[in-house]
Amino acid sequence: MKRVAIISTGNELIYGSVHESNCFYLSGMLFQRDFKVVLHITVGDEIEELRYALGEAQKKADIAIITGGLGPTDDDYTLEALKSIFNFNTTIYEAGKQRMEFFFNSVGRTVMKNDLKQITVPEGAHIFDNDVGLAAGFCYSVDKKIIIAMPGVPTEMKNMFENRVLPFLLKKYSIGEKLSIVIRTVLMREADVNEKIKELNIDFNKIDWGITTDWGMNTVTFVLKSGYNLSKDEILQESRRVFGDRLLSQKSTNLEMELIDLLRERGMTISTAESCTGGLISKRITDIPGASDVFMGGMITYSNSSKIKQLDVSAESINQFGAVSEEVAKEMAKGIRDNFNSSIGLSVTGVAGPGGGSEGKQVGTVCFGFATPEGIESLKLDIGSDRDRVRFFSSQYALDHVRIYLKKRL
Repeated sequence: MKRVAIISTGNELIYGSVHESNCFYLSGMLFQRDFKVVLHITVGDEIEELRYALGEAQKKADIAIITGGLGPTDDDYTLEALKSIFNFNTTIYEAGKQRMEFFFNSVGRTVMKNDLKQITVPEGAHIFDNDVGLAAGFCYSVDKKIIIAMPGVPTEMKNMFENRVLPFLLKKYSIGEKLSIVIRTVLMREADVNEKIKELNIDFNKIDWGITTDWGMNTVTFVLKSGYNLSKDEILQESRRVFGDRLLSQKSTNLEMELIDLLRERGMTISTAESCTGGLISKRITDIPGASDVFMGGMITYSNSSKIKQLDVSAESINQFGAVSEEVAKEMAKGIRDNFNSSIGLSVTGVAGPGGGSEGKQVGTVCFGFATPEGIESLKLDIGSDRDRVRFFSSQYALDHVRIYLKKRL
């Protein structure tokens, strides 16, 4: 099994102004193949720091992957650091230069001297074309080990890795695809997912597995160890048994994707009335291609007057129960369903914070309304005190509640 070290470069990563995601992505991609990631290093735009990171990578790994430092600015040092260590000659990648000239000419600009840094590569290196940017990647071999350099911009790096670098690595080391299975659970704590995994009736000696956690969802990746056989259906069947409705379908990578599929399968539509979430639920739904098949529309009724005028919410209900109440949430759900003539009306109203809380309705109090062909129901939750968390989890709970309703509806 080939050992891999991943190095991310950039002052913006060290300063915390940009979230480092390249190591996360590359580790996940490599975990599903016969590679073992042994080291993550993040360094700033300092040539000595990069030299140190490369030295550590050379000690511990067969493959060092560097992301970043291939741009046109003075603080892009990846090539210079490598050259100072291995003393190679450099050359201009001619195909990359032609592509660069064509691009700049098309926007009425000319290639500057510093731009050429992006297509300057070690002599004799294997070049990886950049299909979505200008900086060329490359692989430099030394002492039976290799160093791969790619752009740090995530969209460029991912495209280059998936379409150029990974096929190159699999061919170079004669590595085939390993059986890998990804399952996703919604609205479960990571610790609970971990315990549930142990309940799966499968041979854990045959697999490696790991959990990746994000707000409102855990992703579990199972990878078959070399030399073993295990049925993918066996793992999926056990996962369905253990996780039940908390498990997303295999074709869904997120909650909203499954929701849209379920609506389409059942020939139903949905509309949304949002207050504290400010349109987040509608955004998440419409982020999915084909959402127009099932999403009729939405309204952000943030003020009391908009709830009354746009959704026909009773002023008496607001005065008696407050805007953040199950009674108002139900009226909002009915109003939005009637407005758009949709199968389902979904509403959310709450106190996102940091201010606005009161006795009995502290920050994080959120009420939901669900108007369906079977009637109108409501739900009240205490989600927490952080504004972003309240808004996101409000959308997560709302979408999940509709998803479960649809799964149970024939």
